[in-house]
Amino acid sequence: MNRRKFLKTASASVVASSILNMGQALANTQVAGDEYRALVCVFLYGGMDNHDTIIPYDTDSYNKWAQIRQPLLSQYTTKRDLAGLVPINTPTRFSGRQFALPPEMAGIANLYQSGKLSIIGNVGPLLEPVTASSIKAETAKLPSRLFSHNDQQSTWMSGKAEGAQYGWAGRLNDALISSGVQEANTFSAVTTSSAGLLVTGTNTTPYHVTDGKAATIDLLNQFAGNEEVQAHFSALGHQTSNVLEQDLSTKINQSFEANEMYNTAISGQTLNIPTFPTTLLGRQLESVTRSIAIREQLQTKRQIFVVAMGGFDTHSEQVRSLPKLQAALDGALTAFNNAMESMGLSNNVTLFTASDFGRTLAINGDGTDHGWGAHHFVMGGAINGGTIFGDIPQAEFNHELDAGSGRLIPTMAVDQYAASLGNWLGLDDTTLSSVFPNLSKFGPAPNLFT
Repeated sequence: MNRRKFLKTASASVVASSILNMGQALANTQVAGDEYRALVCVFLYGGMDNHDTIIPYDTDSYNKWAQIRQPLLSQYTTKRDLAGLVPINTPTRFSGRQFALPPEMAGIANLYQSGKLSIIGNVGPLLEPVTASSIKAETAKLPSRLFSHNDQQSTWMSGKAEGAQYGWAGRLNDALISSGVQEANTFSAVTTSSAGLLVTGTNTTPYHVTDGKAATIDLLNQFAGNEEVQAHFSALGHQTSNVLEQDLSTKINQSFEANEMYNTAISGQTLNIPTFPTTLLGRQLESVTRSIAIREQLQTKRQIFVVAMGGFDTHSEQVRSLPKLQAALDGALTAFNNAMESMGLSNNVTLFTASDFGRTLAINGDGTDHGWGAHHFVMGGAINGGTIFGDIPQAEFNHELDAGSGRLIPTMAVDQYAASLGNWLGLDDTTLSSVFPNLSKFGPAPNLFT
């Protein structure tokens, strides 16, 4: 392997896993009296079935829903009749309508009932308020390439279809930096998944953590003592007239330092936390927990994390896959809540869910198809817990919020949802309006926090 090829290969591995402004991170210090706050996004790839997550519970609404979903309901091994569901307290504004969660999500239902979690109803990407009538009249301005997985994942994270550069959480962090709430920090945006777009901004780059650790390049061990190779990974040692090579060498060196700093802090911690499930999501949220525990060593007072789980594209065999996915989500969220409480950080950390889209109320035989609006969860000690923000439309067809086959037209824009989260991080309304230019087209952001 020649030096040019080695430099190219090694730098791609490391730079992809690290933010390159390490010098600024080391200069950052905690501001006395300014409390730490973190957002944790759980992205559910594939499009979680909102109609089989927040389920009608009053007799009339349930019967309408069950009649439409009967071919699926008859196949579930865990009962989804009224006796098998887990009811939750429903705000009076729903005029007697009641809701429940499936039996696999009893832990989340308990968090809701105890005021530690709330539901965000019918949220999704919007450019302007839309109704079924405006869509039919072809006067509605719609997000690009609706119902496409890659495009709607990107739209949820950035406001634009696939190919977008910056995500709204990355822009929030940029705004936190420019407004002086925090300084640029390598570890302010951390991802354990492929959802890095969400936390990418002009001054924010996702820091990748895998299996609880930052990336290392074991290949370097084979070149121990080789001064020529080692010089490529020292900003001072690599003497060259090639500006690009010099700059790349500096960035790689900074990345090594960041990874060493992170791994040293992680390996040196003694943390007694409740047990996490061994599921993929459970392991990721445990990694987030351990990263939060070293926040002082990382010298950051605002952080945004992204974790993810897939499998929600339930076009077929939904009765076999969805309950397992819901149980995995339930176990991981419950464990994370317990961990934050045990660390005394429940009020400082807010977790929220997101997904490509919801799914159709109509079934296709043994599954459901791509939808639009969906219902999500927000969890933490700082939230207005035990309530439903937004709307839960009736489980029926051909109403003004039905885009066809029971695809819900969102009544809350992702911009509103995200703006409330950004406000809690410390951004004012003027700044949030610049981050989300379409925000003025909708109603106020939901008052998610106490």
